[in-house]
Amino acid sequence: MKTLRLILGDQLNYQHSWYRQLNDNVIYLIMEMRQETDYTLHHAQKVIGFFAAMYNFAHYLEKKGHNVVHLKINDKQNSSSLTTNLDHFILKFKIDKFEYQLPDEWRLDCQLKSYCCQLKIEWQAYETEHFLSSRNELGDLFKGRKNYLMESFYRHMRKKHGVLMEGIHPEGGKWNYDSENRKPLTKGQKAIASLEFNHNYSDILDEMRKAGIKTFGDDCAEHFPYATTRKQALLVLDHF
Repeated sequence: MKTLRLILGDQLNYQHSWYRQLNDNVIYLIMEMRQETDYTLHHAQKVIGFFAAMYNFAHYLEKKGHNVVHLKINDKQNSSSLTTNLDHFILKFKIDKFEYQLPDEWRLDCQLKSYCCQLKIEWQAYETEHFLSSRNELGDLFKGRKNYLMESFYRHMRKKHGVLMEGIHPEGGKWNYDSENRKPLTKGQKAIASLEFNHNYSDILDEMRKAGIKTFGDDCAEHFPYATTRKQALLVLDHF
């Protein structure tokens, strides 16, 4: 069965179960689209960061041996419409089944649900696997309750994952230390300096301008300071 798997720009999860096995009949599709750059006005650095991360993720999957189609913003076959592009590749590769990960954004969630309802081939949606909770877990927890407290969900997750727990009790004897956290910094205490990188993404900015993408803010394209790969993201976590 030939399968097309859609990867959205905020679903670049190297550890997703999709990638555990190589399959020549599976094609991964990553798309830069005007639909996503134009639904509202974005900061230039946000668009550059997304495009750079998508490029790096596609390259990672290719190195691992997966079949990847990375549709660039100015590719001639890019309609910049999610559904039109999907129709094109389903037809082009003679796809038997379409799969996608559940979007975190309501707008895209509704669009993909509607699209799949009219498909004449099989389809399946998966969890993104980048959250500690499942999509329906919060609703299931509060089902039938009159009060909806974040603290209740917080404690549920602590127990479920064994985070800062001593058996069934919170480590230290208290569930939170909010009162202490509200205290101001001591005199002379300095915040930890951020870890910055120095990428040159002028090529991405050029493609954005060629496509006519409108943004606001300083693009920082020649000295882009943010992590755009998993390795760099881990370095940032270690830094703090």
